[in-house]
Amino acid sequence: MKKVMIKTVNLTKKYGDFTAVKDLNLEVYEGEFFCLLGPNGAGKTTTFLMLLGLTRPTHGSAWIDDCDVIRNPLEARKRVGFVPEVPGLYDDLTAKENLIFTAGLNGIPKGVREKKIKEFLKKVDLEEWADVKVGKFSRGMKQRLAIADALIKEPKVLILDEPTAGIDPKGSEEMLSFLESLSRNESITILMSSHLLHHVEKYGDRIAIMKRGEIIATGSLASLIKEENVIELELESVDEALVSEINALADVREVEKKGNKLIIVAQRDVRKEIFEVASREGRKIIGVRLAPSLERIYVRYFKEEEIR
Repeated sequence: MKKVMIKTVNLTKKYGDFTAVKDLNLEVYEGEFFCLLGPNGAGKTTTFLMLLGLTRPTHGSAWIDDCDVIRNPLEARKRVGFVPEVPGLYDDLTAKENLIFTAGLNGIPKGVREKKIKEFLKKVDLEEWADVKVGKFSRGMKQRLAIADALIKEPKVLILDEPTAGIDPKGSEEMLSFLESLSRNESITILMSSHLLHHVEKYGDRIAIMKRGEIIATGSLASLIKEENVIELELESVDEALVSEINALADVREVEKKGNKLIIVAQRDVRKEIFEVASREGRKIIGVRLAPSLERIYVRYFKEEEIR
């Protein structure tokens, strides 16, 4: 069984009467790429600040690699690298100088700094930009440098807050692919927040959906989509009468019409009943498939939230 690298028990943060995070219970394993999914204001950043020992919980407990974050925040912080949504880099320093500064703060001896800096700049594909001032970097380049900056102390855990925000699709894929390689090849535990469904769907080993400070669902993508029966039905013709009849079936939650296709969300597999309705109404079925997705699950939990 893999080691638990991040653990929280009833972790809670209140600001006056407002509860930002409520009774958070979480376990993230060694080498896992774990994604925290939710809209802005869900409590993701507050959770990270508590895990980093940068804000004290109202109550509850948290550990990073068996180190109690609340009792020993400085020791816990040595074991984790953090990449905020807006990297704290110095624009008037070069990429190399930024990493030299971070290496010094982390007590890395001068004798090994040069080798480490060259190694991590190469890992994030910025070796040729080592002596260029960061103020000239694109958003994506700054994020890659921020990852190198977080990795310079060789942490066992890497926490990233919306790391692909403001980065073009190609740059986002390259960054996420690199993070995936860290978890797969170097057993670094990745905890990443995002509100971008396709990123979470593609890269997350497990996903936790967070809403108003609480985790409302957690598991692998496969386990989450098992809970959602989504049927995509294509017919020769579709009218409102047919939509209404299918919508009236027991356990059908909603029916969406897209041309001659129907997207049916149900609490169980209702294909047999749908076939009977189509046959009774004399409608020819062209195709049918089960089509669950993370987006459908997200919609179920966030009816009133914007999906980005």
